[in-house]
Amino acid sequence: MQEYQNNNISQEPEIDIMELLAKLWKSRRLIIKWGIIGAVVGLIAGFSIPATYRVSAMLAPETQQRVGSGVSSIASMMGVSLDNSMDAIDYEMYPDVIASTPFLFELLDLEVKTKDGQIDTTLQNYILKHQKSPWWSHVINAPFKALGWAISLVKPEEESDGSGEVQLDVYNLPKEERAVIKYLADKINVAVDKKTGKTSMSLEMQDPLVAYTVLTAVIDNLKDYMSDYRTSKSRQDVANLSKICEERKQEYYAAQQAYAQYTDSNKNIVQNSTKAEGQRLQQEMNLAYQVYSQVATQLEGARVKVQQDKPVFAVLKPATVPLKKTGPSKAKLLVGFAFLAGCCAAAWVLFGKDFWKQFKDNLK
Repeated sequence: MQEYQNNNISQEPEIDIMELLAKLWKSRRLIIKWGIIGAVVGLIAGFSIPATYRVSAMLAPETQQRVGSGVSSIASMMGVSLDNSMDAIDYEMYPDVIASTPFLFELLDLEVKTKDGQIDTTLQNYILKHQKSPWWSHVINAPFKALGWAISLVKPEEESDGSGEVQLDVYNLPKEERAVIKYLADKINVAVDKKTGKTSMSLEMQDPLVAYTVLTAVIDNLKDYMSDYRTSKSRQDVANLSKICEERKQEYYAAQQAYAQYTDSNKNIVQNSTKAEGQRLQQEMNLAYQVYSQVATQLEGARVKVQQDKPVFAVLKPATVPLKKTGPSKAKLLVGFAFLAGCCAAAWVLFGKDFWKQFKDNLK
């Protein structure tokens, strides 16, 4: 048994490192040549890829708001309960909110201006018509553009309603709008630290001022979105109570007017029936006032709750216009392409050459 194991061990191929190094040394000129070619390709790619600028910001964590004892006591006196129930949307869902189509759709008409002042247009128009791309992307997309142009000649034109304005459905957008929204969803990065709740946002675009403008608009829209969401029920309560309060006020005014008119017309009459009718009208007026006063108190409490429900955002790190470009790094591309080309040349010398020779011999 031991002899069988020794035979298997002796039959395993051994890798001679010195032989491999000797192969590489003999083909050093080829490897260096490939490395130089890779470096040139890296430089061409570095100068062809448009420069980008990154803008970042950080928001403070928004924890569940606690109602102070003073506000809570005032609200309880007004007949309103200021509870702290959990929200369906909290800071952990900010990435999903920002990446959603309805949220990004509001950014399409954002006015942006490049730092040199030569371009002043909407964000959608800037992304579609003023973004630079490497030369090879034009070569790759040329057949598809030609095919689309040919299809547009055959495709019938859509009928217009004559108003000149196109109403876009956010849930059924045309191809261009969807491409812009996808571009923004890929470029806007949102990271939430679940332990501290800090929300970091970053955006990388080809113009520093445009990137700053877009990220600032994203933060402002997020504030408005969360404020509308948090106060939606409270604002609905205010609207309903305002309507009810106006009705109760009119009822109180009517009861007050009826009591005043009856009192003026029966001022010198001392009959018991007259007194009883006056007392009844007075009680109806007092009851109407009590109802009106209670509803008015609840209305003020609901208005307090609207202010209390508004989220407070503290921007720990505001967005600023970047001065230096983020990428591409020409040095990294040069070194990376040169190293990759050198590795490919070494693999060819060590393994590819023998494999190719064996393959051609098998074909013969």
